[in-house]
Amino acid sequence: MSQTSEPEPAPPASKAGRTKLIAIVVAIVVILVALAAAAIYYFRLGGPCATPASLSDGPATVANPAWTAAPVIQSPEPTDKAIGSPTQAGTITVGFTISLTGRYTVEGTNSLRGLNATESWINTHGGITVGGQTYDVRLKYYNDQSDSGNVNQLYTTLIQQDGAQFLLAPYSSALTTAAAPIADGQDRVMMSHGGAADTIWTSTNRVNLVEVLSPASSYLKGSVDWIKANHSTDRIAVIHESDSFSTLAAQSAITYARSLGLTVVYNASYPTGTTDLSTQLNAAKLACADALIGGGHFNDGLLIMNQLKTTWTPKFVSLLVAVTEPSFQAQLQATANKVLGPSQWESGVTYSPALAQTTGIDWFGPTPAEFTQLYGTLNAGASPSYHSAEAGAALLVLADAIRRANSLNTAAVRAALGTMHIMTFFGEFQIDSRGLQVAHSMVVVQWQAGALKIVQPQDVAESPVQYPYTGS
Repeated sequence: MSQTSEPEPAPPASKAGRTKLIAIVVAIVVILVALAAAAIYYFRLGGPCATPASLSDGPATVANPAWTAAPVIQSPEPTDKAIGSPTQAGTITVGFTISLTGRYTVEGTNSLRGLNATESWINTHGGITVGGQTYDVRLKYYNDQSDSGNVNQLYTTLIQQDGAQFLLAPYSSALTTAAAPIADGQDRVMMSHGGAADTIWTSTNRVNLVEVLSPASSYLKGSVDWIKANHSTDRIAVIHESDSFSTLAAQSAITYARSLGLTVVYNASYPTGTTDLSTQLNAAKLACADALIGGGHFNDGLLIMNQLKTTWTPKFVSLLVAVTEPSFQAQLQATANKVLGPSQWESGVTYSPALAQTTGIDWFGPTPAEFTQLYGTLNAGASPSYHSAEAGAALLVLADAIRRANSLNTAAVRAALGTMHIMTFFGEFQIDSRGLQVAHSMVVVQWQAGALKIVQPQDVAESPVQYPYTGS
């Protein structure tokens, strides 16, 4: 009689459940490890958003150079893409230091605001296309505290830790002089927006530094031209800061004035950081000077004007840098009235795509009105100074050069800069073989009843020069 075989007993329910649970946990761990590894690899390559530590979209928070850095990001070469819409590739990191404290605080702060405005414009107008891929610009910066001694370490950090592929120079000729060798030593293009001294480019090894603003030797030429054309018998006194920029601007003006037959009766310099210029001002008065030109930067410009109140009232005053800043008039009030100064740019200039077409050169970027409006939107209605404009223009010219080169390679972008002749809201851009600006034109401005007016050259002037200076 056959027997029906019984089935094998199933394992206990508790043992089967534990086995299944262990398998699920192991699978989850494997997936999480894989995702973490992929994320680390992705962000180290830059991704469409670089690591938060390497970017700064708002006011600078100076990073601690001691934090552990990601590997240096090498400038990627573009790859061939099929014709069609560009694909988003990531970001181009542009590194720089800027003076947010110290003697160049006013100029540095306004420069940074101009850079932020241009960064916004580029990224909201399609970014930069290279090899069929689009890149957003991201600014990475540190506060150099207006101290050239901080420049070397901070730019080394920007390149080696933050992966900056391109550089902007600091504000001022002194700090730009300190930074320029780093651009060549580390093989990075560096755009100079606030270092105007011609002597920065005298080094035989200067390769990657490119000037966007007009050189220092041309700063006071417009004021000298006005004196020659209107009051050629006025005797001129020159009092200037002893730094490289101010000295070059002043000495060039003296040479030019004498070449026109004008009389220079007094010439004196003063150390950076001087707090009393009464001796020099009284000496200029005793020399029977009618006109005073010179100065240096914002703080000493204020000092000159405040001490003129108790020493001397020249008939004509034209000072470097300080005059163009809105806070010059805000602090001096009536004392600023009828003071002139050279400017790299003012919002009233008439550069436009139509003018570029008439001139036969390419236009790139926003118009002066568009830049001014964007700047005001980002800065509570404030108006850009020329420091804002020259810094913003430096980033804009760099973006166009990268686009033209169709590469992120230093040599290719530097070569493109060397062949460009374009117009932006800031004016014309073209450099000589050394990297010095040769096409940009400066203007002369004057405070008139609380408003800054373009007064030279005549074809763009908003108002004639008011003469003489009266101290109020």
